[in-house]
Amino acid sequence: MHRRWRTGLRALLILVAGQLVFMPVPAAQDEDLEVLFREGMQALEDYRLRSAREAFQAILNTDPSLHRARLELAMTYYRMLDYQQAETLARQVLEDPQTPTQVRLTITAFLAQVEADRARFARRHAWRASLAFGGMHDSNVNVGPSSEILADNIRLLPGFTRRSDNALFVQPGLSHTYNPGRRIPLGEQVASLLWQSQFSFYDREYHEQDDFNLNVVTLSTGPVLVALKQWRAGLNLTFDRVALGGDVLALFTTLQPHVTWQFERGELTLDAAWSHRRYASEVDSGREGDYGAFGGSLVRHFLDRRLSLQGGLHYLDFDADQSRWSYQGPELMLGASYNAWERGRLFARAVQRSLDYDGVFPPFGEARDERERRFTLGFSHVFAGGPLDRWRMQAEWQRVFNRSDVNLFEYDRSQVSLTFSRGFELGS
Repeated sequence: MHRRWRTGLRALLILVAGQLVFMPVPAAQDEDLEVLFREGMQALEDYRLRSAREAFQAILNTDPSLHRARLELAMTYYRMLDYQQAETLARQVLEDPQTPTQVRLTITAFLAQVEADRARFARRHAWRASLAFGGMHDSNVNVGPSSEILADNIRLLPGFTRRSDNALFVQPGLSHTYNPGRRIPLGEQVASLLWQSQFSFYDREYHEQDDFNLNVVTLSTGPVLVALKQWRAGLNLTFDRVALGGDVLALFTTLQPHVTWQFERGELTLDAAWSHRRYASEVDSGREGDYGAFGGSLVRHFLDRRLSLQGGLHYLDFDADQSRWSYQGPELMLGASYNAWERGRLFARAVQRSLDYDGVFPPFGEARDERERRFTLGFSHVFAGGPLDRWRMQAEWQRVFNRSDVNLFEYDRSQVSLTFSRGFELGS
C-alpha cells in the first residue's frame, strides 16, 4: 500500500501542483494561506496527520475553492484510514468542470485505489496457509534442539561421541487475522487494531538418530496496533509443545510484547519475552522455571534498500528450580542482507551469547560460564513462473561453537539446510 501512495496519490499531487493554483484572494490573506499550506505539507510529510488535517481544513474554511488544499486533505484522510472522507474530497475536485483532464484521470485512478483499500479494510477475516519443507545435515545431532526452531536453546547433555545424521523436515502453518474495522486516534497518527493468531507444526525426522526426532506445535495469538509507515506494536501469547524422540519434552508458555518504530531508512524494535517452562520428565524437573529476555534491534537500509544491516542486543535471564540450570547474560546479534539479483538475496548473521550459571554443577564442583557463537550464511530466491511459481528456496549454513568451564558442555556443530516455502491466501 505504501508503494501505491507514492505512485498513485503523490503523482496526483504533483500534477495538481503544476496545474491548480490558489484562487485570487487579498494579498495579506494569500500570504497567510501560503504559510498555512506549507505548514500542512510539512506536517503531512512528517506523518503528523492531525496537524496536517487542521491546516488544510483551515485553508478550506477560508476559501472552499482551493482544490489543491482539498486534494492534500484527501491524502491526509487516506493516510488516516478514513476512506469515505478521502473519496468525498477527491470527488469534489473531479466534478469541478475547471479541473484539467489529466488531473481528472489521476483522480479517477486514486478513487479506484481508495475503493480497493476500503474493501480490504472492511474485510473482517483473513486466512493464510503456509508450507515449508526441506532437508538438512546435522554434524552433532546429540546436542539437541537449537534456536532456529525455539526462542532459546533446549540443549541436552552432550554425549561423549559426536553423532552426525541427515534429516527431512516439514512445517505447515495456518494464520488468521481479525480486523474489527477500528480506527484508533493516537496523538498525531491513527492506528488500526488487528487480532492475529497462528498455528504451526514443525516435524524433523532424522535418518538414523530417531531419539532426536523433533516435533514442535506452536499456537500464538494477540492484538496488534498498526500506524502505517510510523509504528506497530503487539502483545503475543504463545504456547509451544516440544516432543523429542516421540516423547513430550517440554511445554513453554510465553508472553511477548513488542513495538517497532519506522523511519526513513530503517526501523527500531524493542521487545521482551517472559516464558514459563515446564518439562514432562522427572529427570528434567530441576530445569523448570521462568525465562525472561528484553532488548532491542536496529535495521538500517542502504543502496535504495538493496542492502540492509541489522544489530541487536538482549539480556537473558533464566530462573530455574535448581540453581545449576539458572543463568543470565547478554546476547549480541549482527546481520546483513543484500538483494544480489532479481527476487534473490544473500544474508549473513552472527550471534554471541555469554551466560553465567548460578549453581555448582556436580560432579565438577564449579558453576558454568559459557560463550556460544553462532554464524549463519545463506541465500534465498523466489521463483516466478513455472511449477515453482511464488515458491521461495532458501539454502543455509550454520556453524556453532560453544565453550564452557565445564567440559561436558563444550561442543561444535554445523548444520546445512535447503528449504522450500510458500504462503497461500485462503480468502475471507
